[in-house]
Amino acid sequence: MWITITSVGIAMIAAFVITRSVTAATRNSDRRRRERGESLPNEEGAVVTVRLRTFQWVLIRVVSILFVVVGALLSLGAATMISTGVEPSLVIVAIILLLAGIGGVVLSRSMRRTRVLAMDDHLLVRQGFRPERRVDLGEIAAILPIANQYGGLQARDTTGTRLFHVMGLARGYAELEAYLQERVVRPRATAPAALGPNGVSVPPWRGVACSADWTTAPLGPGGRLHPVIRLFVGGDVVVLHISEVRALIDGRRAVAESDSQPLAFLASPALVDPSSLGGRQLAGLPPESLALLYDAQDAPAVVLRDGDALTFRAWVSGLPR
Repeated sequence: MWITITSVGIAMIAAFVITRSVTAATRNSDRRRRERGESLPNEEGAVVTVRLRTFQWVLIRVVSILFVVVGALLSLGAATMISTGVEPSLVIVAIILLLAGIGGVVLSRSMRRTRVLAMDDHLLVRQGFRPERRVDLGEIAAILPIANQYGGLQARDTTGTRLFHVMGLARGYAELEAYLQERVVRPRATAPAALGPNGVSVPPWRGVACSADWTTAPLGPGGRLHPVIRLFVGGDVVVLHISEVRALIDGRRAVAESDSQPLAFLASPALVDPSSLGGRQLAGLPPESLALLYDAQDAPAVVLRDGDALTFRAWVSGLPR
């Protein structure tokens, strides 16, 4: 039992160390390249070219070829022993090694072929053995992180279908991330509000210190579009779930948490626990007011008082359901 536990522990530590080492090495290499002012080679006039690093597919190909060679030798040995009887386990191991080796060679070829070319207004995506296809920037509804040890991102459309994905270790990943932030994420954050269910635009709300509108935005792991309220505070755009804001103004919850960065909270002083951190931050505010708190600040960034609080509550109550 202890041998098994020790083996598993060693394997987990090795996996952690290898992951950290590879990630740190690639990031340091990219950082040094940027400090030297060296740009990545772009293919076919692309603004950004993303490809898997050479060592990724070469390592898999070398290991796969070794598997094929060992599997072929075992198969040859098994063939020469047919007359004297062959151990079934030897045949099974030979077949497994051959199949794993062939599959690895195919995978390495697929990885070498994969690329993403970011053009001015679209991307050309070629992943695996699939034909290259065009993805217009307007098709991208959400840019979501990939939750694995190396990180990465994926783009999804309004139905939640994945358009493409990029591994965090890929060459050009940081440049693609900046490209998508500049041309997709930031313009969408301040884009005009969506239309209501009947095709009529929903008028924005305007207060003394901030304004708000109703629109749709990709939320959740699938990136599907959901109705949201955007609060515009200075240069920040705070995205709030409309259901949480409705529950806040109806008195069914004390705080609505943002689905954007920087992390923010819209809170009701009348409902927040006075003994909590938020309660101490909101101490002394009128109970009918609403306050916007940032995660890293000790005092409210914006307080909706008197007429602003009343008109905002009425505006939220009249939004499409």
